[in-house]
Amino acid sequence: MDFLENIKQHEADYAKAELKVYHYVLNNLETLETFTITKIAELSLTSTAAVLRFCQTLGYKGFKDFRYDAIRYLHHHHQRPSADILDQMTDDYSQLMRQFRNMDRESIRTLIAAILKRRRLHIFGVYYSSLPARYLHMGLQDLGITSHFAGDLNSGAHLTNIINEEDSLIMFSVSGSSGNFRQALSAVQNNMPKHSFLITLNATAPVAKLFTTTIILPGNLFNKQSIVDTQSLPMVFVETLLNLIREELN
Repeated sequence: MDFLENIKQHEADYAKAELKVYHYVLNNLETLETFTITKIAELSLTSTAAVLRFCQTLGYKGFKDFRYDAIRYLHHHHQRPSADILDQMTDDYSQLMRQFRNMDRESIRTLIAAILKRRRLHIFGVYYSSLPARYLHMGLQDLGITSHFAGDLNSGAHLTNIINEEDSLIMFSVSGSSGNFRQALSAVQNNMPKHSFLITLNATAPVAKLFTTTIILPGNLFNKQSIVDTQSLPMVFVETLLNLIREELN
């Protein structure tokens, strides 16, 4: 039984408020990809409790699990047929760009504040993550903000010689695995900078426990089922970040 069939099969089980959520979902399935539980409650003229009960009636622990299945269904079964690969890429990028709206604003503000305080700033990323790390380094340089950049394991290891606890550290990692950190930055593990930021696509990144702030980029779900290169997503984030910093400087 697929996602949509499951929703329809439980129609007789919904209470009055849950029926409102049910009818909203059926008529606005695409909005589940970007809207929060609060927004869905508002648009269905119910409450977050009603949306949560609706999800639990379907067998989910909560809204997060429900939304995950909704997105998976949309990407596999509910997309508009594409005439060619250009249409398909455009559709995928459009969906991803909408997901950027759901990013944690407070974490981004914390990152911008750390950059603008002009502490010594270190930016690290290797392999697929070296390009956005370098782009941020160069973009900040254009704004008059200096930073140290390491784009491979060897230069990352040398970076540890100058990092101290009062500095700021930004690490890009698509997967958020701990391997690259262990090979390059393990020397600072026990005295990490007070202002350390991990930028990743993995909401359960193993290395996140070492950082004070983790910024989750959208797109992890697309990683295995889309032709969109996930390397492009950190690049979009960096471009957005640089523009936000530029606004603060003006």
